[in-house]
Amino acid sequence: MRSLTPGIVINGCKISEPDIDAEVQYHPAGSLAEARHAAKRSLVIRELLLQRAAVAGYLSAPRPESIKDLDQIIDNLLEAEIQIPEADEATCLRYYENNQKKFLTSPIFDVSHILYLAPPDEAEERATALVRANLALSRLRVDPAQFEQIARSESACSSAATGGHLGQISHGQTLLAFENALLQMHEGEISKEPAATSVGYHIIRVNKRAEGRQLPFTAVAAWINDYLNEQCWNRAFHQYVTLLAGRAKISGYNFEAAHTPLVQ
Repeated sequence: MRSLTPGIVINGCKISEPDIDAEVQYHPAGSLAEARHAAKRSLVIRELLLQRAAVAGYLSAPRPESIKDLDQIIDNLLEAEIQIPEADEATCLRYYENNQKKFLTSPIFDVSHILYLAPPDEAEERATALVRANLALSRLRVDPAQFEQIARSESACSSAATGGHLGQISHGQTLLAFENALLQMHEGEISKEPAATSVGYHIIRVNKRAEGRQLPFTAVAAWINDYLNEQCWNRAFHQYVTLLAGRAKISGYNFEAAHTPLVQ
């Protein structure tokens, strides 16, 4: 039995604040509040599963100290109590046909850029960099042929030496904000406004763009099968835990619980 310090109580079993504090490290998040919420949910779900394992005969008292042993007990329980249908080839093919855009290889770009350097936490420097980038864009709208000259004289990137030329870029090879801007551009186009990234502002020129190709079903069938099975299992697991929560007496944590009887 856990300590009697305030916290979450599930069917009389307490999850204390120290338990939650210890769990937070395993749930990185944008804020401490988000991490604590994830930690609480994880501990509540684990406790619900362990209590169910005890009822189903997979866990005897006292509980083992080893986390690995507890995880194995939970795995055995879930394997026995959550049954999902395997996605067959017809289901996978239907998913492929309805989501063909997901199975395009990424386009390849030949790119040049002009970088106006500005750290994300320096508001004054970023404002100055944005002004400089917009002035350069104004000049390029009048005479696009100035691109290499401006890059050589003003860009803070090492590519300035080659007129801003970065070479070929494909998915995942550059900053996400830069890539997102690229995906909206056509061959021969100069960005309509500076693209903001964590390093500053970029004026981008797409020298060439080679579109992605459609992957055949045979190349992605295994991935689709794994994806559909995982999605099906996740839904079944969520329903299973929600049903357990609906049968439990929980205080100190608001768990969305259904009240449909758990199938024995």
